[in-house]
Amino acid sequence: MKQVLCRIKALFTIYWSMKAELNKDELIGIADSLLQDGRSVSFKMQGYSMYPTLKPGDEGLVERCALSDLRIGDIVVFKSAQKLIAHRLTKIVVQNNIYHYIARGDHNRQNDAPFTQKAFVGKVVSYERDGRTRKVRATSPLLPEISIPYYSLILLFRNLVKRFVGSWSSLRSNYQLVASHSRREILNNLTLSLLQGIVPLGTILCIKLLIDFLSAPVVPSQQLSLSFWLLLILTAFLFFANALLNGIKKYYSERLSQSVSRWVHELLHTKHGELELSHYENPEEQNRMHRAVQQAGFRPVKLINELLLGAKSVVAVLIMLGMFSAIRWYLIFPLVLIVIPGVLVRFRASARFYKLKQEHSAPEREMFYFNRVLTGFPFAKELRLFGFASYFQTRFNKVQDKLFTEKTTLQRHELKWEIVAQLFSALMIFLMIGYVAYLKMRGEISMGTVVLFFFLFQRGYAVMNDLFRSVTLVLEDNSYLDDFAGFIRTPVPRKENDTKRLSPLQQKVEVEGVSFAYESSHRKALDNVSLTIPAGKTVAFVGANGSGKTTMVKLLCGFYRPQSGRIFYDETDIAEVNRDAVSEQVTAVFQDFALYNISAGENIGLGKPETGFDDQKIREAAHSAGVADVLAHLPKGYNTMLGNLFTGGEELSIGQWQKMAIARAFYRDAPILFMDEPSSALDVESEALILDKLRHLSNNKTVVIVSHRLSTVQWADIIYHFEEGRIVESGSHDELMARQGRYWQFVNLTVTTPMSVAVIR
Repeated sequence: MKQVLCRIKALFTIYWSMKAELNKDELIGIADSLLQDGRSVSFKMQGYSMYPTLKPGDEGLVERCALSDLRIGDIVVFKSAQKLIAHRLTKIVVQNNIYHYIARGDHNRQNDAPFTQKAFVGKVVSYERDGRTRKVRATSPLLPEISIPYYSLILLFRNLVKRFVGSWSSLRSNYQLVASHSRREILNNLTLSLLQGIVPLGTILCIKLLIDFLSAPVVPSQQLSLSFWLLLILTAFLFFANALLNGIKKYYSERLSQSVSRWVHELLHTKHGELELSHYENPEEQNRMHRAVQQAGFRPVKLINELLLGAKSVVAVLIMLGMFSAIRWYLIFPLVLIVIPGVLVRFRASARFYKLKQEHSAPEREMFYFNRVLTGFPFAKELRLFGFASYFQTRFNKVQDKLFTEKTTLQRHELKWEIVAQLFSALMIFLMIGYVAYLKMRGEISMGTVVLFFFLFQRGYAVMNDLFRSVTLVLEDNSYLDDFAGFIRTPVPRKENDTKRLSPLQQKVEVEGVSFAYESSHRKALDNVSLTIPAGKTVAFVGANGSGKTTMVKLLCGFYRPQSGRIFYDETDIAEVNRDAVSEQVTAVFQDFALYNISAGENIGLGKPETGFDDQKIREAAHSAGVADVLAHLPKGYNTMLGNLFTGGEELSIGQWQKMAIARAFYRDAPILFMDEPSSALDVESEALILDKLRHLSNNKTVVIVSHRLSTVQWADIIYHFEEGRIVESGSHDELMARQGRYWQFVNLTVTTPMSVAVIR
C-alpha cells in the first residue's frame, strides 16, 4: 500500500539552541499519531545549532523508524522538557537493559541530556530549501566538530552584516528624529570635525619635509632658503590651528548638545502629556518609559557626536592612504587588521549589554523606588518612627548586588577577549615597526620617511580605531535609542472628529452600560453602570472603598475609555472627541491632589494656564477656597514659593494644600466640577465654608461630589450608591433614607463607626 505523506506546515517549530516552550500539546499528539501510523510530518526549522546542515526556514521531513535502525550521525527528533529538539545522534548507551540515546547540535559544544524510547519522535530524512528537496545522510560526529570554527566565523560575519544592515534604516529614522531641530549646529560641528581630521595629518607631513630638509647630505652654507622658512611657518601655523580648532569645537559641541537635549526633552514631555493614564499603570509600559527617560538624557547627543567622529575619521583615513603611498601603500592593510579584533569584541559585547539593559529595566525601577523611600521626604516620618530603614536598605542592596554581578560577569567575559585582541594588535605593531626599520637599514627610505611612518602609524592607529569604534558605538547608541524612539512613536488614539469641541453642557451627562477594568487587575472596577447627571444639578457618589466611585469620575473626565458602554455629554459620545475637548469642559479636585513647589499664585493659576495668570481671579479663587488669609500672611504673599524643595519655600499643612487644590479648581471655572473627597483633609469650619461655596456654585454649574461624609452629600439633588462596581440605589438623601435600604445602612454605619473619618474612595 502506497505510503501517505501528511505535511503539516507551520505547525511545529523545532528549536535547537533556542528551546522555546511549546504550547500546542494537541498538535504534538496529532503528529505523534501520524508518525506512528507510518506517515511523515513536515516541521519548520529555526535556530542555528545544526547550521549549515539545517537552516532557519528549512522544512524537515520527519519519519518514524525503529530504534534499531538508528545510526550514529542521524538527525533525530526527540522531546525534552516539553520541547522538540532536532540534533545529530552521537552515542547510544545501554544501562540496565535500557537504551539511552545522546545527541548534540552540529554547532554545539555540549551533548544534550540523554533520552529514551519514550521521548523519541522520529528522524529527519530530508528537508526542503528554496524549493528543492535534499536528502539527509548520516554524518560522522567528528566532521561537524572539525567544521565548527569555520562555520562559527561565517555565522559571526553573517550576524554582523545582518545587524549592520538592519540598523541602517532605524539609524536614519532615529537620526532624523533627534537631529531635525539642530541642523545648523550639526553642520558647524561637521565642518570643524573635518578640519580636525585634516590639520594633524598636514602637521605630520610638514615635519617629515623639515626632517628631510635638515638631513639632506649637502646642507647649504648660506642662509636657509626661503622654502625652509615658509615650511617652518606653515608647521607652526598648523600647530596653532589644531589647538584653536579644539577650543572652537568644544564651544560648538556644547551648543549642539544644548540644542539636541532641548528638542529631545520637548519630545519626551509632549509624549508623556499625550499618553493615556493606563500607560502609567502597566508595568511593561513603565519599563519602556524608564528606558526612554534614561536614554533621553545623553544618548541622542552621544549618537550625533559619534557620527561626527566617524566623518572626521573617514577624511583622515582617505588622506592617510595617500601618505602611506610615500612609504609603502600596502602597509595600510596591517594597520586595519590591528584594530579589527578589538572592534569585533566591542561589537559583540554591545549587543549583549543592550540585551542585559532591557532585562534590568524592572529591577532598576525597583532599586530606584527603594532609594526614593530611603531618601525622599514623603517617607521620612514613618521611616524614623517605625525604624524600617534597614529593611529597605537590605532590599536595595540585594537588587543592586544582583545587577552589579550580572554586569561584571559580562564585563569579565569581554575583558578576556579584549586581552586576546590586544595581544594580536601588539604582534602586528611589532612586525610593522620591524619592517620599516628593515627598509631604512637597506637605504630604501629616508629618515624623514621613517619619522613620517612613526607619526603616521601612531596617528593612523588612533584614527582607524576611532573610525571602527565610532561605527560600533553608533550601532550601539542606535540600539538604545530605539527604546526612546519607540516610546516617542507610541501610537496615541486619535478620533475621526479629533478637532471637534464640546459645547458647555446644556442638558445632561448620560452614562449607558459602562464597564471598565484596569490593566493590572482582573476585577471589573465598573460593571454595567448607567446613570444620569442633569445639567446644573449636584450629584453625589457614595460607597465603600473600591466600589468604583473614583473610577467613574476618571472616565467622566476622559482619562480612560470604557471597555464597553458609552458616555454622552449632551448628544456627543466623548469617545469620538479628543481628550482635550473633554478637559476643557471640566474641572476637578482629586483626593490624591498634587503639591507643586512653585509660587502660591502660580499654584492657583495652573487651573487655566493657557489664558495667563489673572491676579484678580487668583485672589477670588483663593477666597472661595478659604485659603486667602493664609496666603496673605506669607512673606511674599501670592509670590511666595510653596513647599520645602527650594530655598525660600514655605510649607503648608495638608489641609491648606487641599484648599490650594480647591482654589485651582475654582480658578478654572469650567461648567462641570468634580470633587473627589473635597474635604478629606479639612477641619469642620473649613468644610462648612467649602460646602457653602459649593452650594453657591451649584446654581450655575454641574457638580459631582465623591464623599463619605453625610454633611457633604445630603444636600445633593441625586445620590448614587456604589457597591462592587455597580449602582445599587439612587435618589435624593431623603428618598434613600425613607427606603431604609443599602444607603440607609451605609449612612448609619458611617455615623456610628469611630473610624468614619477614614477616607473612602
